[in-house]
Amino acid sequence: MILGLVASLYVDLTGLILLAAILMPAGFFLSVIGRDPRRPNGFSVLIWCGAAALTVGVTGAGIGLLTV
Repeated sequence: MILGLVASLYVDLTGLILLAAILMPAGFFLSVIGRDPRRPNGFSVLIWCGAAALTVGVTGAGIGLLTV
């Protein structure tokens, strides 16, 4: 029973995959807004946040599927 509860926590992390699908394109589009579009602004951090969310989400989904 406890293993099932722990596994459900890992499977719930897959919501981060959807967050990554929003953060990464937003980072690409918002980073070119400004005076010089050839030099990205501070919104490029969203790309790395999206990559981290994708990594944690996919890893959590994999662990959740293997333990169920």
